[in-house]
Amino acid sequence: MAGMATNILWDDGIIVWFDGPEWDDVAREAFEEAASSVEEYARTNAPWEDRTGDARAGLHAEAKSGGGDVILTLEHTVEYGLWLEVIQNGKFATIMPTLQAKAPQVLADAAQRVARARNGRG
Repeated sequence: MAGMATNILWDDGIIVWFDGPEWDDVAREAFEEAASSVEEYARTNAPWEDRTGDARAGLHAEAKSGGGDVILTLEHTVEYGLWLEVIQNGKFATIMPTLQAKAPQVLADAAQRVARARNGRG
């Protein structure tokens, strides 16, 4: 996309979009819509066998923005979620595998929306 500079940071289960505060609302909307898809993917593809179902049900994705950044976070809400991600060399991890699978499409959708908005077609 000509004239569009985008820097993307992947870090510890967080996708960050830097593109200027004037486009935060457009990108945040795309990230908010993607959050449920990311959450569902994580729940569906979590590689562990449920005992209580709490860990799977407790996977949560949320979009936030501020200061020119839009962030989509995927996290566990159970205390032992960290251990599911790291035990046995990540055998039961779902956070990073989910973001690796979903981030390219989330970011492409947001970039497309920002480009349309910049061109007055958003």
